[in-house]
Amino acid sequence: MTLTHIDTEQLLDYRSLGEHEAAVTFLDSAGVTGEVTYRQLADKARGAAGALLTLGLTRGDRVLLPLGTGPDHLAALWGCLLAGLVPCTITVPPSPQDEAATGTRQFRAVVTVTEPAAVVTADTETATALTTIGGPRYLTIADLDRPPASDGQLPVPDPDDAHHVQLTSGSTSAPKAAVLTYAQVTANVRAIHRALELDPGRDRVCHWLPLHHDMGFILTLSTLTRGVPLDLMPSISFLRDPLSWLRHISRRGATITTAPPFGYRTATARFRRTPEIDLDLTTLRQAYVGAEPIPLQALTDFRDTFAKQNLDEAAIIPCYGMAETVLAATMSLNRREPGDLSWGRVKALRLDREDLHHHNKVTDAHGDRPSITVVACGTPLGGLTVHVRTPDGTECADDEIGEIHLRGDSVMAGYLQPGGATAPVTDRTHATGDLGFIRDGDLYIVGRAKELLIVNGRNLPPYDVEETIETHPDIDAGNSVVFSYTDDTGEHVVALVETRLRADQHERIKRETAMLVRQSFGFNLRDVIVLRRGGIPRTTSGKRQRSRVREDYLTGRPA
Repeated sequence: MTLTHIDTEQLLDYRSLGEHEAAVTFLDSAGVTGEVTYRQLADKARGAAGALLTLGLTRGDRVLLPLGTGPDHLAALWGCLLAGLVPCTITVPPSPQDEAATGTRQFRAVVTVTEPAAVVTADTETATALTTIGGPRYLTIADLDRPPASDGQLPVPDPDDAHHVQLTSGSTSAPKAAVLTYAQVTANVRAIHRALELDPGRDRVCHWLPLHHDMGFILTLSTLTRGVPLDLMPSISFLRDPLSWLRHISRRGATITTAPPFGYRTATARFRRTPEIDLDLTTLRQAYVGAEPIPLQALTDFRDTFAKQNLDEAAIIPCYGMAETVLAATMSLNRREPGDLSWGRVKALRLDREDLHHHNKVTDAHGDRPSITVVACGTPLGGLTVHVRTPDGTECADDEIGEIHLRGDSVMAGYLQPGGATAPVTDRTHATGDLGFIRDGDLYIVGRAKELLIVNGRNLPPYDVEETIETHPDIDAGNSVVFSYTDDTGEHVVALVETRLRADQHERIKRETAMLVRQSFGFNLRDVIVLRRGGIPRTTSGKRQRSRVREDYLTGRPA
């Protein structure tokens, strides 16, 4: 039974990608490091597909790709899809020889969850280090260098065939693996094509998100399937020089980009310290930003900082999505009436914080009462609907907070289970675990159910406490993490903060952080841990890994 309403003739056809005239350009922080045309990439991918089939892999086998951003990664990924295999792109273990290293332990956990038939690594040294007795077959990029396979050698996918596996929520020791079918990926990619209005004659996409990140993977896939020129930069290059991202957009005339709030905030901070007046962002027509929640200040700062570099404020587009819906669920595509909290395609609400936290009510802020600002993530993309529900499943009215459920054609088949089976979703609906509400058709995110801090009967999103902590002059925005845990004596809240200050200042930072939280929220932190910059674990796209921080703290692993 087809899980989504996509005909076989409408499925993404990877055999025809080489017909496009565009190229993929690879960048680092300094400039161009390489370029491959779609035709050249297609030939490499067909060679990889033929090699994988010749080596004994069969349709539906899962293949792990721990590879860095580059032509080899794209060719292996595309080759898997052409061969009817199911790729899962993952981060490269930085120290594969060290079994105790975090990256290696995470890799082993992924192998356990996904049960791949093969793993494709960059070189023999990595393959040898990762190989285990009785495990999957380890191959290298060199093993995939074969003559291109013909169309007759390549299977034609069915709508319900697994397209890829995307790692998503879960702890580092037990990651969840979402299975996405060809029909589901096609539905979301086609919706993204329509939303972005991708035009091969006009557009150029530039981003630095890794291919194992759902946003990086699906934006890349959406770009390739429309034949649009694509510029890819490794995330490490962005981290080394955040302005290189905007520099490349400026010099290469890119029209579309995307990043989490961390990216926009980091680029803004770097530009304010070391301005580059020759940056020109005239060509940038869409800059997507997604995470939960999206801080209005990060968007406003980016807009104001780069206004003189000809940034169109309407280019900034908040959105919401996740791997379980392939990628995109909602986008704020409509232009807004200008106002105090509304400009371009950005709209925000200032809400009464006490009503939100104590009574789970959405009330506009007034007077001097404490407030919180939430950003509209827009309306659903084609093929999806958004439902906000109470714990008993009742549909919420506008301005009523509940758990966000997404229903439609791009909702995943389910999470991968031991033995390779998929735990199916019910009624094409995914309960996201995110809390939010709808007003005037727009979706607003206010927190995540599993990350909520339950303190003295109050439900507090960690983001609110972190935002307050980051008002401290020695703690930069985005440099704190708050989580809670329960023991026999009750629920406790812990904060980790990063600072540039010397160790002899850390005790003061602890006291002042605890005081900020006590004065603003009326409870005491159980512990405050002060770290040097870079101490908080993050995803490769810069998002704070709260669940990992909590896991490390409770298991006694050092931060």
